Amino acid sequence: MEPFASKIICECGHKSIQEAIDIFKATTLPYKKAKKLVTQCNQTCCRRALMALFNMVEFGEIDYEEIAFLIDQKNSRSEEGESDA
Repeated sequence: MEPFASKIICECGHKSIQEAIDIFKATTLPYKKAKKLVTQCNQTCCRRALMALFNMVEFGEIDYEEIAFLIDQKNSRSEEGESDA
């Protein structure tokens, strides 16, 4: 298993990258509905990473490093937003 597979992709649903992959592989739902299976919310906080992962699963090739980068980018933006408050 890739070293990034256990990284949390969605704080709302507390799902790892690997759990999200398994959910996306097990469903035939379009992205918007499949996303709710992972996030269990309607927020767009992890949209970029999840959409990229959904497309990677659909095309059969997962780039764990890219997903981890998108997650880290989101986390650093939210940390910056918190320090501005």
